[in-house]
Amino acid sequence: MQILGGFLIAYGVFCLAGLLLQFPFLYHNPKSKIIIKMMGKLGYNILILVFGLAGLIIGILILA
Repeated sequence: MQILGGFLIAYGVFCLAGLLLQFPFLYHNPKSKIIIKMMGKLGYNILILVFGLAGLIIGILILA
């Protein structure tokens, strides 16, 4: 379970860093373009924020 917790924390940090730094590969791949077209860019940013926070919180709870 410690490996899962570490992975979730790393995933959460990556999502939040990608959101703050606007990594091009998060916004310009085909799947992301479809989601952005359906939800809008703000909705996609909120989705990344939710997944990032969920990964961090669940990872910290697993390790605690």
